[in-house]
Amino acid sequence: MRRRLRTVTVALSLALPVAACGGGADGSTELPPGPAAASAPLATPSATAAGDPVLASYLRFWSAVIAANRAADPSLASLRTAAADPELSRVRATVSRNKVQKLSLRGDVGHTPQQATVRGATATIEDCYDISGWNPVRLDTGQPIEATDESGTGRYRARYTLRRSATGWLVVNHTALGSC
Repeated sequence: MRRRLRTVTVALSLALPVAACGGGADGSTELPPGPAAASAPLATPSATAAGDPVLASYLRFWSAVIAANRAADPSLASLRTAAADPELSRVRATVSRNKVQKLSLRGDVGHTPQQATVRGATATIEDCYDISGWNPVRLDTGQPIEATDESGTGRYRARYTLRRSATGWLVVNHTALGSC
């Protein structure tokens, strides 16, 4: 049985490097193991985000991350409108590293976010996101890159911090919480 790699670099910097393509020496870290949770249905972004500007901004961030990875373009404008440093720099560094390694990520990411907690100009969202359908491919051919599962199911829990800006909410950081 073949399984895909589920190593998440730079404390869940939102990309999947291939094991043969690096990790470790560049400061990357694997997601710490956590207890497995019962499978929950993935949230539908449009239905979940309706009326919640923080959640809508969080899901917009993921859309930008997916688009930047698909295009292998760390300077994609939608990243700047959805994230700020240090998260913006982490995502850009990962997309850049993948581009140098001639790989891209294709597919979808599922979400089961919790309701946002807002305190002044800061908000947090915990999400169990599912990257099992977001797979590495060769940039030149679009062909899948074979890899082995190293650390999980493709479902990971993280807490994302957002900051209010003049244009809305921006993802500024995240903390890995284990698998879900």
